[in-house]
Amino acid sequence: MPVVTATCDRRERPGKVTFTGVDADGELRDCPDCGGRVAVDPDVGEVLHVEAE
Repeated sequence: MPVVTATCDRRERPGKVTFTGVDADGELRDCPDCGGRVAVDPDVGEVLHVEAE
């Protein structure tokens, strides 16, 4: 299971967020810093916040 490390652009302090055990196809999770939903993509090693409409 891949590990993805990224920064939260909504985080008020410096540092990184690490997501472990990520599904190889990617998945949705909660950001531990801001509480928002994020899409974790292990293929590109990126975490993107997902906004609800």
